[in-house]
Amino acid sequence: MCSLFRWLFGKKESGKHYTYAICDKKSEAPPNMWYRLRKWKSPHVLRMETTWTRDWKVFSVDEPVVGVTRENRESSFLLLFDQPDFRIFLEREKDNPVDPNAIKVKGSATVQGNLLERQLGYLSKETAETLKGEEELDARPYCVYLPHKGGSYGLRLRVLIRSQSYKKKTGRA
Repeated sequence: MCSLFRWLFGKKESGKHYTYAICDKKSEAPPNMWYRLRKWKSPHVLRMETTWTRDWKVFSVDEPVVGVTRENRESSFLLLFDQPDFRIFLEREKDNPVDPNAIKVKGSATVQGNLLERQLGYLSKETAETLKGEEELDARPYCVYLPHKGGSYGLRLRVLIRSQSYKKKTGRA
């Protein structure tokens, strides 16, 4: 059985509620919605089951996002993550002075009628180096560790690359 839960985050004065599903089994998790299993001990860990077409192949199932606690990125994520049209995507940052292969992790969602786009962090330097030859990248949210007293915020993704069959079909192989 799966039920919806509204969680008040932070101080009660903030009035910000987040909605996610609590499920008895992973197979009950609604697609494209944050959930946690009832048996999990921590209410601060949420996952999301997402889909993609056969034109994409999973490069990494559980990729940590780095730099999530810099430049108020935690607040950016909390602003976007429970909106119905929330999505995560990757963007190369070729003019990055530290890493010419840098890949930004960005999020977008409609908040109060406005489409907002925010940077949420980066893929690791090692992952960005491995992906430097890939022309098209995509990502899906996988797991979030919501910030709480005694714990820190963290974000993990599924990183997708174009499949070989797609590359052959489009003449990019």
